[in-house]
Amino acid sequence: MSDESKTQELPEEEEIDLDEILIDNYELMYIVPVSYTSEELIPITEKVNQLVKENQGKIIKQEDLGKLKFAYPIKHQSHGYYQLLQIEMPKENVKELNTGLQLTNEILRFLFVKHKIKTPEELTKEKELHEKLTKKKEIHIEKMKADEKEAKEKPAKSSEKEKVSLEDLDKKLDELLDTDNIV
Repeated sequence: MSDESKTQELPEEEEIDLDEILIDNYELMYIVPVSYTSEELIPITEKVNQLVKENQGKIIKQEDLGKLKFAYPIKHQSHGYYQLLQIEMPKENVKELNTGLQLTNEILRFLFVKHKIKTPEELTKEKELHEKLTKKKEIHIEKMKADEKEAKEKPAKSSEKEKVSLEDLDKKLDELLDTDNIV
């Protein structure tokens, strides 16, 4: 009996650990063509949300990015409504969601990527790095402005020194023309 209880306990522990490990965060961005109105967009987003929920996904954040112009035409369309979802779902259901989105006629294109959630330490490091970069950029801009001011001031001073009167130029020309050593 003790052997049976050991074998029964192990699978239960493994299942719990596997469920925790297999759930990942993803980002889904999809484009709905402009041929649909903004009122028709609502049922389409609900349909995509339902697809996510059917595949045991949990929507963390949903964002409507609005109507944007494409870089190039897609299926003879030049504009589309961009939608962004942050999803938490098991790894094994990703393929099913992907095929479900491919079969949805209302979606022009979609991109489904794994999303890494940043820890508080990573966020503080990123913020510090951003602050350092902005300080360096500001210093660089100040140096460039100072160099530009110096460059503007120098030609003005040097042009004043080089000015020669017309009388001096006439004397120089006469001297050169009077000499016989013109080669």
